[in-house]
Amino acid sequence: MSSPEYFDIIDVKNAHMDGQKGRLNRELALIQWVNLKHIYQNLLKEKIIKGVDQVNGQKGCEDMVFTANQSFPWLTENGEKVVVMSKMRHISRQKEVPFFRTFYEEAGYKILDLQKAEMFEGMGDTIPHPGRRLLWGGYGHRSSPAAYEEISEMLNVDIITLELKNDLFYHLDTCFVPLDEDTVMITPLAFTKEGLECISKMFKNVIEVPAHEAVNGFALNAHVMINKENNSKVAVIQEGNPNTSAILKANGYKVFETNTSEYMKSGGSVFCMKMMYY
Repeated sequence: MSSPEYFDIIDVKNAHMDGQKGRLNRELALIQWVNLKHIYQNLLKEKIIKGVDQVNGQKGCEDMVFTANQSFPWLTENGEKVVVMSKMRHISRQKEVPFFRTFYEEAGYKILDLQKAEMFEGMGDTIPHPGRRLLWGGYGHRSSPAAYEEISEMLNVDIITLELKNDLFYHLDTCFVPLDEDTVMITPLAFTKEGLECISKMFKNVIEVPAHEAVNGFALNAHVMINKENNSKVAVIQEGNPNTSAILKANGYKVFETNTSEYMKSGGSVFCMKMMYY
């Protein structure tokens, strides 16, 4: 996670930010960030996850708190830890990437940089398929198709690309949540006809969450975790999404709800506010 002391809404980088400049409640934002961190610290105590680390926020990096975007970490087939660094669309966000590069260097990762592609926003747009060496890549707003051609070659892994057609779902992590190898939660509002057909071919069970929960509740920005070592399935989700929470519980997930309303004003919720790494 990245600390939120410099988090702010100073412009419009996505549709959710329209009209939100100057409306941020900083005190509440800090409380909400701390509450989310406490959830992860409790999951650490329960041995669901193996660590909770923090990259300090930096002055002039108002969106740095959304740590899903600056990188895409991966384990190669021989177990080597590598990370593809992002090439952010917005100049203000490009300043965030070096701080995460330093974090990965200190963590012993091999750093990989895109040479040709102009846009790529990390795990915000790149979602692993559970149980397979396969990635899903969203493009159209913050990442380019060319990025996935490079990444596929770098990582020696197949990537299925999905065009994101709706401004409200500008990253793949806002509209696409694989629950297991055969099951995915989506909103059809985000995808083209061709994309929906592709998803249906690759997953046996495609669950559509209610549109109002996907749009207004950031329900598909939930963070789902499977720990095979202790046979646990956990999901962290924005509160007030009863239908999506029920879907998660029906699929064996223990659900933790939290409030990220101040971050939703900037276009992100739980999944955006953390980076999973190895």
